[in-house]
Amino acid sequence: MPNLSPNRGFNWSSSLLLTLALVAPASHAASPVAPFSLDYSLKSEGIPFTVTATRTLKPMQDGLWKMEVQAKNWLGEIRETTLFDWQQCIPESTFYGYYRRGLGRVKEAKLHLDREAGVAASERTDKPTRNYPITDQATDELSVSLALQCSLQAGQRDIKLQVADERSMEAHRYRVVGEEHLNIDGKQVETVKVQRQRGTNSKRQTYMWFAPQHDYLLVQLLQENSDGDHVMKLQSIEGD
Repeated sequence: MPNLSPNRGFNWSSSLLLTLALVAPASHAASPVAPFSLDYSLKSEGIPFTVTATRTLKPMQDGLWKMEVQAKNWLGEIRETTLFDWQQCIPESTFYGYYRRGLGRVKEAKLHLDREAGVAASERTDKPTRNYPITDQATDELSVSLALQCSLQAGQRDIKLQVADERSMEAHRYRVVGEEHLNIDGKQVETVKVQRQRGTNSKRQTYMWFAPQHDYLLVQLLQENSDGDHVMKLQSIEGD
């Protein structure tokens, strides 16, 4: 989740408002998650204001899919982008990019995933390029929520993913841990609560809430860090 504080950067892995009917060309593989343009509110502990971020999913002319999250305020801008190809419920990434601008400084990170070579190349501002091996089904941190949404639609409640980031590829495990009703713009929305299985001794915890009656749309994300809680919440939802 983006944090626009000038002293702290935060990648969220993962924005919701109105689902737009974008029709993919016939050359695209069918997307198990409908294209969207969605707005979230973002709130970080210690930051006295809320930021709005827009998250979009759409097909590209080259047959890939693109998801992007962008947030701006008077401090600057954060943008995350991923390009991928759907293989069943796995958004197999070919590119992930992170851009942060604030107070005259710019930070960028790029991750290129070459499946034929089985290698990912990570580029970061002021850092040497880092290469490491990946598997065919590697996804990225931004695409995790899409993989979970699709897997939940398919009835899975214990989900394993291979996730590549700026440093390496890790095996992630997510599990449904309960059901809750959340208030989204005055509406009570039924959700399933998913937790990343990091271990009880981990200082970081990640929870996500998906709405079964809305194709398991992601409606809230909570990241518990040593510096406090970071919350992303859907601003509005269609239907009952």
